[in-house]
Amino acid sequence: MASEFTAHAKAILMGEHAVVYGHDALAVPLTSLQLTTSISPDPEGLTLDTGTYHGLFEKAPHSFGGIQFVVRDLIERNHVDDHIRITYRSNIPMTRGLGSSAASALATIRSVNDWYSIGLSEQEIVAIGNHAEDIVHGKASGLDLNTVNSNRLVIYSKSDGFRQVDGKLGAYLVISDTGQMGQTRTAVAHVHDLIVSSSHARDDIDQLGDLSRQAIQCWTEHDVTHMGELFNQAQTILAHFGISTPLIDQQVARARQAGALGSKLSGSGLGGVVISAAATRDDARRIADALSDIASGVWIEAI
Repeated sequence: MASEFTAHAKAILMGEHAVVYGHDALAVPLTSLQLTTSISPDPEGLTLDTGTYHGLFEKAPHSFGGIQFVVRDLIERNHVDDHIRITYRSNIPMTRGLGSSAASALATIRSVNDWYSIGLSEQEIVAIGNHAEDIVHGKASGLDLNTVNSNRLVIYSKSDGFRQVDGKLGAYLVISDTGQMGQTRTAVAHVHDLIVSSSHARDDIDQLGDLSRQAIQCWTEHDVTHMGELFNQAQTILAHFGISTPLIDQQVARARQAGALGSKLSGSGLGGVVISAAATRDDARRIADALSDIASGVWIEAI
C-alpha cells in the first residue's frame, strides 16, 4: 500500500521583475506538467527515489533541503516510524521557474500527512510548504506554492497579497524549455542595478506593472488577441533589461513566425522557458511543432 499525491507546475504569465517593485504578478497553473510523490514501507529506513538521486534520505544533495525539512519536521513532531521510501516522478523541468520545488514540497507534505494520518489543516500544509520554499529560495513570496496548489489564475502583489480569478482566458499556452537554468538572483540583482541608475529603467518597470493590470482585464474579458500583444510588449521591455538570451530570442521569434499571438520569456530570465499565446489548439500545435527542434521540451496548456 502506498500514499500518493500529485501537484502541478506553474508559469508567470505577466509581471516578472515588476512584482519586486510593488506591481502585480500573474501566475497560471500548468496541469500538463506534474510531479507525483508516493510513500511506501522500506525496511532499510528513510530513503529517497528520484530522477536524480537514489539513496538514504540524510545523504541527499543540498538541493533536496526543502523536502528534507518537510519530512524530518513532520516525522519528529509526530513521533512516527521513519522506515519509508519516498518516490518522486516528475516531468517538470527543474530550475526553469516552473515551480518544481513548490510542487515537490506540496506533494510531499500531502503524502506524509496521509501516510501517517497526521490530520494537517490546509492552512498548516501551506505554511509548511512556504517554509520549505524559503529554505530553497531564501525569502519566497509564496506565489509558486499558491499557484501549484490552485486551478485558477493567481495574482500577487506585495501590498494586496494573493487573490485568485475564476474562469479561463479561452486560449492556449505553448511552453517551450530553453534547456538553460534560470538565474533568478543574478537577474533580479541586474534589474535592480539598472533601476537604481536609470530613470528609463524605472519607467520600464512601471510599464511592466501597467501591462499586468491590462492582462488581468484581458483575462476577465477573454481578450486573447490583446493578451498576445501584451506578451510582445513585455518581452521587448525584458529584453531591454538584458535578461533575455539568444535562445530565448530565437524561440520567441520562431513562435511568432508560426502564428503565436504573442511570445515572451516567463520568470526571471537568463534562461528558463518561453511562453507563447495561441487562439486555438491547432494553432498551439503548429507553434509547438515549429519550436520542437530548438527546445528541450514543449508543452501545451489550455488557459
